[in-house]
Amino acid sequence: MSTNLIASLRKQLPSIYGEHLPDEIRYRRADGQDVVVPLEVATVDELAFAIQTANAESLALGRRRTALEELHTEVRKRAARGADRIADVSWED
Repeated sequence: MSTNLIASLRKQLPSIYGEHLPDEIRYRRADGQDVVVPLEVATVDELAFAIQTANAESLALGRRRTALEELHTEVRKRAARGADRIADVSWED
C-alpha cells in the first residue's frame, strides 16, 4: 500500500475530512458479498459504491438511534427512571 499517496490525499482534502480518509474502502456488491479495496487502487466506480454503502449504513444507524430515542421517550412517559429495567415498565394504558 502506498502510504505516500494516501498521506498526500489527506493533506489535499479539507482538514476536517482528510483525517477520516480510510486506507481501504468497503462496499457491498449486488449479490451481498462485501468487497474491500485499497484506496490507492480503487476505481471511481468503487468509490461511488463505497459511498452508497456508507450511506445505507448511516441510514440504518439513524433509524436505530431514532427507535431507541422513541423507546426512551415512551418509558419516561411511563415514569421509568434511570435504573429501572425496560421489562419492568408498565406498558398498559
